[in-house]
Amino acid sequence: MSFRKRSDIISGGANPAPNRGPVPSIPGRGPIPSIPGRTPVVPGRGPIIATRGPMVPGRGVPVGRDVTGGIAKTSDETEIDQEQEIVNKFKEILKPSSLNSSPTISTGIPDLDKLMGHQAGMPLGSSLLIEENGSTDFSGIILKSFGSQGIIHNRLDAQSPNTHLVVLTLNTNWAKELPGLYKGNSKQRKKMAIKENEDKLSVQNLINKPDKDLRIAWRYGINDAKKRELEKSAAEDDIYKNFNHQFDITTKLNPLVNPTEITYIPVTNFAKIYKQLLQVLEQQKDKIVRLIIPSFLNPAMYSPMLTTLTEVLPFIHKLKALTRTHTNLIIAATIPLDLYSKDSILVKTMESLFDSVIQLEPFKQDMLAFLEKAYKNEPTKVSHGLVHIFKLNSLSDNGQMLVTKNEYSFKNGRKKFEIEEWGIPVDDEADEGEKQTTKDIEF
Repeated sequence: MSFRKRSDIISGGANPAPNRGPVPSIPGRGPIPSIPGRTPVVPGRGPIIATRGPMVPGRGVPVGRDVTGGIAKTSDETEIDQEQEIVNKFKEILKPSSLNSSPTISTGIPDLDKLMGHQAGMPLGSSLLIEENGSTDFSGIILKSFGSQGIIHNRLDAQSPNTHLVVLTLNTNWAKELPGLYKGNSKQRKKMAIKENEDKLSVQNLINKPDKDLRIAWRYGINDAKKRELEKSAAEDDIYKNFNHQFDITTKLNPLVNPTEITYIPVTNFAKIYKQLLQVLEQQKDKIVRLIIPSFLNPAMYSPMLTTLTEVLPFIHKLKALTRTHTNLIIAATIPLDLYSKDSILVKTMESLFDSVIQLEPFKQDMLAFLEKAYKNEPTKVSHGLVHIFKLNSLSDNGQMLVTKNEYSFKNGRKKFEIEEWGIPVDDEADEGEKQTTKDIEF
């Protein structure tokens, strides 16, 4: 047995092994031709090709590969880039979600924004379905505030409009009913004027400015935590001061909405509606589009043919697809539950296709009478109904059970629409009547 170094080439090399001739080649096989463009690295090995050869006939480009050089972006990376572009463009009217940092926009009602799961309104590219029992139209107030918020956003910079409204209705005067901004009562306006004056930099303000570190007594320190919390909230409001506004439902938006700010799509058939909506999205691709659908499937506007499952569900599917392909689109719609039962297949399927679902349940007359009696000295505390939450964007899609019933109430106040935690009041008069005195006790 003989041993050779690993560097010794058996045959065909420059230094063949001693006493051994060249290894004969296989009959019929010629020398291996070198590939043009490839430079030899190992002695005796052909050159390495520097360029890719032709593709196999009939075979496409591999997924994720850019044949011109580099790796193509995935769909998720493209979506992230689109979101970042929108945030940079509309950062004045957007706010990051507290859950996933996705850009969100206000519904026009601050209390509703807090209930939407993200603590900051609706994420872009999402939809909201508002269901309502009874013959009232409290959901219509939410839609009008939703529209007014879009118009106020659009008018922040006259040189750069950022929002466009699309309303699916036969009522071309719908925008004339939009509420105006809430300016507060005389006391609030006076405080606001004083605050604006204090914020101005002047010698007088610097002299009168109190020392934050000054303490009269140690017991006043118990309020520091609350003050810090209020200051933090105020600082956040200053950062996102144009994110949402409070609207006065007793006044009208002034100046009125002009035709360049809104598009009305008449209720004809869903194919034409979808085609017109696509045209608007193409024309307004550089703006946030708020699609508003008041009283969806109401027989006063929709023919019986349009209220069938075969017509409604494909249309809702298309709307959901549009929110995924157009991240600048948000949708808000209302549906009357007195006309379409909540347990029906139509409503259940619609709930599954919308990203967020809430329900307004107005109180009956006997309950309202009880509340008015309990709050006879404080009429502003009388609630008008309950708010139920059945689905929230992103959270419900991930499998979380977020159904909240009988925990929140709403009231349509003299100036604004409010949502707060619900609690049954105590009837003081009834309690006093049931109290026993010493005269009632018999021995």
